[in-house]
Amino acid sequence: MVTVAVAGGGSAIASNIINAILASKKHQLVVLSRSPRPDLETQGAVVRVVDYDSHEQLINALEGVHTVLSCIWSYGPAIAASQLALLEAAKEAQVKRFVPSEWAVPAYDKVGYYKVKESVWEAVKKSGLEYTRFINGLWLNIWAADAPREEDIGRSGYRGPPLIIDIKAGNASIPGDGSSKVAFTDMRDIGKYVTAALDFEKWDEDSFIVGEKLSVNEFVDKVERVTGKALDKTYISLEDLAVLIEEKKDPLMTMVHEFLRLIGEGDMDLTATINQKVPEVKPIKVDEFLARHWGTA
Repeated sequence: MVTVAVAGGGSAIASNIINAILASKKHQLVVLSRSPRPDLETQGAVVRVVDYDSHEQLINALEGVHTVLSCIWSYGPAIAASQLALLEAAKEAQVKRFVPSEWAVPAYDKVGYYKVKESVWEAVKKSGLEYTRFINGLWLNIWAADAPREEDIGRSGYRGPPLIIDIKAGNASIPGDGSSKVAFTDMRDIGKYVTAALDFEKWDEDSFIVGEKLSVNEFVDKVERVTGKALDKTYISLEDLAVLIEEKKDPLMTMVHEFLRLIGEGDMDLTATINQKVPEVKPIKVDEFLARHWGTA
């Protein structure tokens, strides 16, 4: 058993990791939050309210903590500033392990909002702490949005935009020719694998988690088959995506186009390194997920 602190406890990925750690009943969980969380305290978590601008407060909050899992997310420089403050406090509090907030792919030079994460990663590598990045591709929960069945369960806290396919609208934006592979991973499974990794004697620099890997075309076919509806497909070349990204007309759509380019360039074609170490976890497959939330039967 170790004492593990989850920072950024209000984010979607954090809530799934918190749920998995609590369900394991193996570790003492500390949640760092900017506001009280009595809902988590009633489940057995220790909630410590922190101000990331207070170095002393962060050190006190990390007293006795073995592993810090950062799930901090915000747009702009704040995501780096908060994590760097957390890392410095972790070093002073003699924390052993530190995980920076990645939880997708480390595309520092390809996604504008991710660029600020690079300084955190460089600082983590120089920190003297043991560390890893959890890399898991796209959250399968994206495609529970507007689902007719158990939408909240499928979303698992995700509130972002659709990507590749907007199932409710019935359209698909396919990068390139659709042959590029994508790792799809449910956040609930990420939580289970991360919880299991707390017991690993040694961490690799990068920890890859893959629920299932499909080409974009295969994914589109599965959605059409499960929903019984033909999607309106638009194929977007990588050159056209580059132009759309350069235009920077809308920040949210720019990020969507950046992710489509990542997919088209093969950056989401991941090979699992964690799954095989935890064979007892059976990740949710795309067919199972779609059938549960969008199936017509």
